[in-house]
Amino acid sequence: MLTAKKNYGFTLTEMLISIVIILLVLLMITSIFIISQRVMRQANYKAELIQNSRVALDLMSREIRQAKFITTTLPETSTNAPQEIMFEDGHDVSEIKYTKYILIDNKVYRQIFVYYFDTNPEIFVRYNDIDAFGSPNSLLIDEKLIGEYFKDLIFYGVDNINVDMTMEKAGTEIFIKTLINPRNI
Repeated sequence: MLTAKKNYGFTLTEMLISIVIILLVLLMITSIFIISQRVMRQANYKAELIQNSRVALDLMSREIRQAKFITTTLPETSTNAPQEIMFEDGHDVSEIKYTKYILIDNKVYRQIFVYYFDTNPEIFVRYNDIDAFGSPNSLLIDEKLIGEYFKDLIFYGVDNINVDMTMEKAGTEIFIKTLINPRNI
């Protein structure tokens, strides 16, 4: 007697349902991976922006605190505040030098200037001195990049100097505000 052999297996409908379920699971796993990568990248951008702002603010704060005189006219409020500040260096009393922090193309630079008269270029004078021929010439003697990704940087205030900065990288943005109290002014 011959018996019919039963074939065990999946029907076409069962196979299609299984494939759809597997594809949905893979799609969810891929989506979770992509989202976690995006969050991690934004966290890295934010950490980099905070580090850049911290380095720039540390240097600016230290030097502005030691300034002898602020040459930039600063408004009381942030309205129409300049994106630069210049002051007489209070660290080196042997020479008259001026330090300027300025925002140029989303980067903050630290520039060192000296002023002199044509009659005696070896002697540095104050920026507002006048001789028989008029105002002194300025000479940029050093420029260093101190920070990147600055969207905005403003200085304002009368007795204390407010520094507001907005930093941006790849759509991630942070705002930092600080107050600097010049000691020698």
